[in-house]
Amino acid sequence: MNNENTPLIHDRRLSHISEVDENEVVSYVRQKRQSIVSAQNDMPRPASTTALHPNRSHDDTVSLTSQVSHSTALSQTVSEILLHHSQDIGPEPKTTLLRETRLLLKFSVPIVITFLLQYSLTFASVLSVGRLGSTELAAVSLSSMTANISGYAIIQGVSTCLDTLCAQAFGKKEHNQVGVAFVRCNYLLLLCCIPTVLIWTNSGSILRVIVSDQLELCALASKYLKVLSIGLPGFILFENAKHFLQCQGIFHASTYVLAFCAPVNAILNYVLVWNKTIGAGFIGAPISVVITNWLMCGLLYGYIFFIDGYQCWPKQNLFNKVFFTNWGRMIRLSIPGVLMVEAEWLAFEIITFQAAKLGTTVLAAQSIVSTTLVVLYQIPFGMSVVCSTRIAWYIGTASSHAAKLATKASLYTSVVFGFINCAILLTFRHSLAKLYTKEQEVIEVAAKVLIVGAAYQISDFISCSTGGVLRGQGRQYIGGILNLIGYYLIALPCAYYFAFICKFELIGLWYGMIIALLVVSFSQLYFTVTSDWDKIIDECVSEGAADEGNVTIDAHSLLPSMSSTLVV
Repeated sequence: MNNENTPLIHDRRLSHISEVDENEVVSYVRQKRQSIVSAQNDMPRPASTTALHPNRSHDDTVSLTSQVSHSTALSQTVSEILLHHSQDIGPEPKTTLLRETRLLLKFSVPIVITFLLQYSLTFASVLSVGRLGSTELAAVSLSSMTANISGYAIIQGVSTCLDTLCAQAFGKKEHNQVGVAFVRCNYLLLLCCIPTVLIWTNSGSILRVIVSDQLELCALASKYLKVLSIGLPGFILFENAKHFLQCQGIFHASTYVLAFCAPVNAILNYVLVWNKTIGAGFIGAPISVVITNWLMCGLLYGYIFFIDGYQCWPKQNLFNKVFFTNWGRMIRLSIPGVLMVEAEWLAFEIITFQAAKLGTTVLAAQSIVSTTLVVLYQIPFGMSVVCSTRIAWYIGTASSHAAKLATKASLYTSVVFGFINCAILLTFRHSLAKLYTKEQEVIEVAAKVLIVGAAYQISDFISCSTGGVLRGQGRQYIGGILNLIGYYLIALPCAYYFAFICKFELIGLWYGMIIALLVVSFSQLYFTVTSDWDKIIDECVSEGAADEGNVTIDAHSLLPSMSSTLVV
C-alpha cells in the first residue's frame, strides 16, 4: 500500500491531527459514549456521511487508513489514555452477540426494501419485455448494460461527491453552502449528460462494431437507448436530490417516492408494452422508465420545496455565478467515485458483450441470471450498510469489544442467509426463469447457470459483510483493491478461458465470476479477522477529537449510491 512517509499524507493530515491533546480525546470519547447511552444502543439519526470517519473524503481514504500509526502526535496511544481515564469517560456500551444480530436484521429491512424498490424499476422492464421473445430480452440486457457503463455509473459516481461536500457543510451548519454544492453538482452532471445522450442516440453504429453479427439485436437496443436518453436529466436531478436530503438526515423521503413510483412503473410497463389499444410493444418499456424518472424527480423536489429539506436550498438565483465557479474540489471528489463504480460495472459489461457473441439465446439467459442475482444482492448489500454503521459507531466510542461483537454478528448472519438464498435459488431456479420468458431453450440455459448463481450467493454474502466491516473501519480501500484484482486479473481471464477455450459458454463466464468472488470474499475475511482494532480506534478517535470543533460528528446509516439503480 502507501509508504508511511508519503509527503501527501503529512501535508494533508498530520499537521491537523497533531493538535489533538489528551483532554480532547477524553472529552470526545465521553461525549460519544453518552450519546450511545441516550440512544439506548440503537441506531442514531444520521447526520452526515463523513460520520464514519470524520472529515474524510473519498479521495483520501486510502491515504489516511494506511497511516494509522502516524495519525496522532500524542505520546500515548488512545487506548492507553482511555484506560488511564476510565472513570471519567464511563464504560463501553454493553451489548451481546444476540442483540447485535437482532439490530442488524431490524435495521436491514427498510434499507433492503428501498434498494429493491429502486431496482424494481428495471426489473419490471425486463419482465415485461422478456415475454415478447428472447431477442427482445437480450436487447434489454445489452441496452441496460450500455446505459449503466456510459451513463448511470457516471451519475452515481459523481453524485457521491455530495456525500462529502453537503455533509461537511451541514455538519458545520452552513446550510446555504449545502445548497450551493447541490446545485453545482446538478450543473456538472447535466453538462456530463450531453455526451452521454449523444452516445445513446447514436448507439446503433457503436453496438454493431462490438456485436457485429447481431444486427436485429443492435437495432432494438439502439431504439431502447434513444428513448431512455429523454429521462436521463430526470434521473440526474432525482439522484442528486436523494443525496441532498440524506446529508440532512432525511432518508425516508426517497423511500416514500420509490414506494409510490415502483407500482406506477409496473402498471406503465404493462399498459405501454402489452395493452392492445395504446401499447407500443418493446419500445413501451423505455417509455415507462422515462416517465417514472421524471415522476420521481418531480415528487422528490416537491417534497423538498413543500415538506422538508428546503432549509438548505440556496438563497442565490439559480443562474448566479457562484454555481459555476470553484468546481475543482467537486471534480476531485467525483473521480474516485466514478472509477470505483465504473471498474465494477465495466467488468459486467464485458461479460455481457462476451455473452452476446454466443448468440441471442445465451444473452437472453444471461439477462435472466444477472437480473435475478442483482435482485438477491440487495439483501446482503443492505445488511452491509447497517453493519458498517454499527461498527463505525462503536469505533467512534473506542468500544473495541462491542465492535468485535457487531462484526461477528454480521459474519454469522451472512453465512446463514447465504445458505438460505442458495437453497431458494436451487429449488426455484426453473420457476424464476419462467417469470422472464416463455421460450423453453432460454429457460433451460438460465436454470443451468442459476446453479452456479446459487453457489455465488454464499460468497456474495461474505463479500458484502466483510466489505461492510472494512468500510466501518475506514479501510474500504482494501475492498477496492481486492475487487479490481478480482474482476480484472481473475474474473475476466478465467471467464474467457472457461467460456471459449473450454467451450462451457455462458456457464463458463460465470465460473470466472464465482472464482473471483471466492478470492475477494475470503481475502476480505482475512483482513477482517486479523484487524488491529486498537490501532483502528486510535486513528479514528484522534481524527474525531481533532475535528470536533469543525464538524458535527455522529454515526449514521447512509443509503449507498451504488447497485440499486445499476442494472444488468
